[in-house]
Amino acid sequence: MADKAEKTDKSDDVVAVDPQTGIFPKFRQLWNGGEHRNAVDFAKAENVSEAEWTALLAEFPGIVDVINQ
Repeated sequence: MADKAEKTDKSDDVVAVDPQTGIFPKFRQLWNGGEHRNAVDFAKAENVSEAEWTALLAEFPGIVDVINQ
């Protein structure tokens, strides 16, 4: 039973992502320049973490539309 509690605790951990570092400046430059597909392809190529995708989706909700095209 302790293992189950440990797994729950780990899934509740919050991972901090700094939107001023990593792929964010380049992604933002592409996206704001109208290159939405290139921005999404760039993020995919960089193998961003789930936390980074979450931060990107929060800042750029239109990503979903580009991915679904």
